[in-house]
Amino acid sequence: MKNVMGILLGLSLFAGAANATEANANAPKGGVLNYHLGAEPESLHPIMKHDLYTRYFSRYVQDTLCENDFNTWGFVPRLAEKSEISSNGLEFTFHIRKDAVFHNGQPITAEDVKFSLDAVREPKHEALDQIPYLETFTKVDIIDKHTIKFTAKEKYFQNLNSLCSLYIIPKSVYGDINKSVKLLKEAVGAGPYKFEKYDKGQTIVVKKFDKWYGYNVPYWKGYFNFAQVNFKITKEDNVVNEKLKKGDLDFVEFPGTDAFLKVSGKPFKQNFKADKFQTFAVKNDMPKSYGYIGFNFLDPILKDKNVRVAFSHLVNREEMNKKFFENLNNLATSPVPVGTAQSPDRKPREFNPAKAKELLTAAGWTDSDKNGVLDKVVDGKKTELKLTFIYANKDSEKQWTMVKEDCKKAGIDIELKFLEWNSFIKTVDERKMQLWAMGWGGGDVEGDPKQIYHSSSAGKGGSNYGSYSNPEVDKLIDQARGELDPAKRGAMFKKVYNMIAEDAPYVFLFNRKYEYYAQSNKVKSPGDTFRYDFGYRTWWSAQP
Repeated sequence: MKNVMGILLGLSLFAGAANATEANANAPKGGVLNYHLGAEPESLHPIMKHDLYTRYFSRYVQDTLCENDFNTWGFVPRLAEKSEISSNGLEFTFHIRKDAVFHNGQPITAEDVKFSLDAVREPKHEALDQIPYLETFTKVDIIDKHTIKFTAKEKYFQNLNSLCSLYIIPKSVYGDINKSVKLLKEAVGAGPYKFEKYDKGQTIVVKKFDKWYGYNVPYWKGYFNFAQVNFKITKEDNVVNEKLKKGDLDFVEFPGTDAFLKVSGKPFKQNFKADKFQTFAVKNDMPKSYGYIGFNFLDPILKDKNVRVAFSHLVNREEMNKKFFENLNNLATSPVPVGTAQSPDRKPREFNPAKAKELLTAAGWTDSDKNGVLDKVVDGKKTELKLTFIYANKDSEKQWTMVKEDCKKAGIDIELKFLEWNSFIKTVDERKMQLWAMGWGGGDVEGDPKQIYHSSSAGKGGSNYGSYSNPEVDKLIDQARGELDPAKRGAMFKKVYNMIAEDAPYVFLFNRKYEYYAQSNKVKSPGDTFRYDFGYRTWWSAQP
């Protein structure tokens, strides 16, 4: 057996950058961090209905067996004080800390760890988005109260990462499935902060959990310094700006370049200092997010590739980038950022109305009644090329209005429809949309496309919202997941991403050149960014 933590911290694949930022082990404790959330979380449940805002909350409240180091991306211990991998790479043994307890005071045992995996697999939890990462584990042995062994049926490059990322939750709280599915607005975990209260639409409060084992672990000195974190829900960019000016927000991560520019102003300034806050545009190696316009393959119009590609040629991303983003974005070509190792060697789909018209004509769309809207017979019925486009960010409406106008000129009638976040995500979850604008968080440094692009992820609770399906893509994803040689796997995934881009399940929008955030003058940090994270969990109060 080989020690997991010791090996992975030394992996050259994730070697730390020179002069990397380090946590301040002597950072003062106390004070309050006011953390901005751009929408209300779909839930606070550790398993169910996980959107981006739930994840931000859970990073403070939930705990895992191990954690990625912000500078090396290797693993460091959390609930498991030590771990081993068998020589065949299929058995993973974790030794749970004896001083670790849940927020309800109950000790964490191997039985809770086993239950946490079982809970993800419980169909009523609708956690299909998490299943692809944990499906290889077919056997779990409880060795003793604090030791557990997972056995995988096959090799998968993310096996260890998947176990390390699993939220460990109390069986005593979530074991009754009928009660668990109702616990959407509260949370019990084992992390450094304990859920305190939830004022719907306003604030979620967590307070420091004094019994968290990590406060006595040398590695975690300098982390989680605030006595309290208030997650403040603010949806409109202009309101965020006003709250920053008043000192009501201490940390804002900007979802896009346009939101950053509204605060820092034009022309672009990499660092902007105001009276009560400053903004940062940093470059780092953290997993990159991307925005997209999605197509629902269940729709009889959009299942036609010619229509999807034609629509892509009517999205003038170059003009959007110039008009709204000061050319601070790269035009995306696939699910992975331009210029990274696995990014396909593709040019962006250009804005080309003539090409769009050619594709639509080839697909049989004509304006038979000369009313300005294309039509054809679909499933035996005359159908006009009218599409509903839903979105949840009011500030992005100017972009979608451009798309609407360019589509109108090409004979496509687009109805723009703004929905509040929870209504929006419910519509998407239920697959009751045609076009939708959304984004994906960065995930892992080396991602696995199965969660989003494999046909098995298209069911309820899965992340393949558009029900995209390509048997060749499925097959190659499955093969690549089992390839442990990084170079060979990378080449296989590069081919996968190229095939996906060719199929056009999305209009891939932009890859940011910078990552953006704002920090109030009431907090201090050890540096502008770590290699793989802003490092806000190492910040401390300037006014404890």
